[in-house]
Amino acid sequence: MEEKVNKKGFSKYYKMLVVALLVISPTSVLADDAAGLATGNLSTADVCGFGVGYVGGFAGLGDDATTIFGSITYGFSDYTDGRIKFGFSDRDAPNADPVILIGIDFKYEFMDYYDKNGSQPMDMALGGFFEYVNYEYGAVWEFGGNYIASIPYRFASGRKLIPYGRANLRLEQISIDNADNKSDFRFGMNLGVKYELTTEMNVYGELQFDGITGLFLGLDVRMF
Repeated sequence: MEEKVNKKGFSKYYKMLVVALLVISPTSVLADDAAGLATGNLSTADVCGFGVGYVGGFAGLGDDATTIFGSITYGFSDYTDGRIKFGFSDRDAPNADPVILIGIDFKYEFMDYYDKNGSQPMDMALGGFFEYVNYEYGAVWEFGGNYIASIPYRFASGRKLIPYGRANLRLEQISIDNADNKSDFRFGMNLGVKYELTTEMNVYGELQFDGITGLFLGLDVRMF
């Protein structure tokens, strides 16, 4: 169903999205001692589609680290997709060298804006993720769950602009060399926009708030 949202409706639903995320993650900006996620979210709630695959390249600039990574996304069903991420993170610290980062995530879309059985106010998905970064001072492990919401807006040209947001709850474990491990539950929030450059290519811009503030930019391209 190709339904166009008018500007008034788009504004209303975008406000609903922001309010919902703030309610779900009220303490997301209070975890000021969190290590923070190195790869952001960079995904809407809408899945890519069964058998569809994307390859992406992204960069992130945070309070204390810069990251560069690639991703492979694959649609396992009409409502589920998964993604593998691999790259490098470079801490803003003396004598720090780039280190390897690895991430895996998946999501299940339980509300579809273009549902054939009736119009829905937005896309919504639940999912989970894992992330590992081996910094000089020790390894950081992140295990958690996501709530993602997004709203597609279709221009007259046919291209879509899709604001999205994510709230996450995760277990963050820091394995410090020659010291006890540190584990805490953390909240985080991401707000971003996806824009369709073509039917096969998308660009992303995103802000992250989860103890550290980060800006993420990048694109993905459909490969199959």
